[in-house]
Amino acid sequence: MEIILGLCASFVFGLFFGKIAKRLKLPVVIGYLFAGILIGPNVLNLVDLNTIGNMELFTTIALSFVSFEIGAESKWSYIKRLGKKPFIIGIICSLFTMLTVTLVLLALGQSISFSLLLGAIASSTAPAAIMMVVHEYRAKGDFTDTILGVIGVDDILSIIMFGLVLVIAEDIELGINTSLGFFTPFVDIIISLVVGAILGLTLGFSSKLFKQKSNIICLILTHIFISILIGYYADMSSLLICTVMGTMFVNAYNRRYTDRVIDLLDYISSPMLMVFFVLSGASLAFEVIPNVGFIGVIYILTRIFGKILGAFIGCKVAREEKDITQNLGPALLSQTGLAIGLAVIARDALRVDGNMLMTIVIGSSFIFDLLGPFIIKRSLKKAGDIR
Repeated sequence: MEIILGLCASFVFGLFFGKIAKRLKLPVVIGYLFAGILIGPNVLNLVDLNTIGNMELFTTIALSFVSFEIGAESKWSYIKRLGKKPFIIGIICSLFTMLTVTLVLLALGQSISFSLLLGAIASSTAPAAIMMVVHEYRAKGDFTDTILGVIGVDDILSIIMFGLVLVIAEDIELGINTSLGFFTPFVDIIISLVVGAILGLTLGFSSKLFKQKSNIICLILTHIFISILIGYYADMSSLLICTVMGTMFVNAYNRRYTDRVIDLLDYISSPMLMVFFVLSGASLAFEVIPNVGFIGVIYILTRIFGKILGAFIGCKVAREEKDITQNLGPALLSQTGLAIGLAVIARDALRVDGNMLMTIVIGSSFIFDLLGPFIIKRSLKKAGDIR
């Protein structure tokens, strides 16, 4: 019953505070986060930490829908039009952010494994907040297309880099050589690509057979759930599987089939994202903020520096337009989602500094969560994609 209460509170307070945020001309994500803070353990305690933990499945489902949508944006016509620019920007931005955070932490005397893992986590960008703001304001244009392409590349690369540095960290922490494990992330990526491609094809084929809207919704849910199950039991990233599934789906089938499915996707993903952001607000632990300390502040500052300068360098190398070059970096600061998941894995791998790493990621996510939607909206507006 606690989960039912949590869902009811999330919807009621989410709708109410989302409406207030809209009236104040703020992104609705801000309203959802404040709704979560209000119903969470810090204020009303309608949803306690135990219930939030039990509702973690809804977070996974919401992020899987976002990943599918990001993949579905990667139409071949769109990729041809944008060319290799999003790939260049995403790769440079991710690598630059990771190197910046890692080297600064090492210079401050932190351990190699701690610095590498936190650097890899810093490179990830939370796509959910970006997608919510894009949908809410119906943003359209080259900047929107570019940022959606960049976050897709960014997150795939973050998963690969984290997998690689995790092997190195475990070698250091355990004092053993597991060099064969170095290839494990690449094997996982290849399997995820194959599984995602197959699911994308089966979704397209089955949507031709079952044309009623209710049936298509069932098909979407089924394929998302299968991706999550495979990711869970095979120890792979369900987010990567869903991204590839969306890409394969929109490119392998006629547009009249794919557009029908994508249109219905909004009806399912919007309530899921509302619950995700309300739960994110509810799970924000204010007590960890004072414990972030000097290293946490350095992490926040170096991540901001790395993302903004990395995106700027990437845009310059890709010869991107001026509006995109000037506004892209700040729009990539959102962190919650993938970063929290990676932090949990990193905490278990670190024998000494695991809790410190987790505290830094949670504390910084609180700040990036509250500032992110404002900055994303401002960047979209300055680039001319919000009319």
